[in-house]
Amino acid sequence: MSKNIEMAILLDTYGSMLTEKQYDTLSLYYDEDLSLSEIAENSGITRQGVHKCIRTSEEYLTQLEETLGFAEKYRRVCGICDELAELIGKNVDNAAEKSKINALIDDIKNTL
Repeated sequence: MSKNIEMAILLDTYGSMLTEKQYDTLSLYYDEDLSLSEIAENSGITRQGVHKCIRTSEEYLTQLEETLGFAEKYRRVCGICDELAELIGKNVDNAAEKSKINALIDDIKNTL
């Protein structure tokens, strides 16, 4: 998985653990795909300040994931749900039952 995608996932998972400034900076960088210069101009700080904020925040998010592992657990549960949906699609003939089971699988994913 690319670093940008991984960081976006970590930001979604642990973003509330960051300061507002850290969250906003990472969101602009990873979600909005703005350059360091664009973020610096919009934020009124130096490009170097933006770079430091991003690196520090990335390290913190990575440390949280290494300690807690929520993003990896979420990926594993989603993978299991996808496998279940595939097996159900192959082995359950009743359309109403398939629909209800698939809705429950979607509920599991959305609960995470």
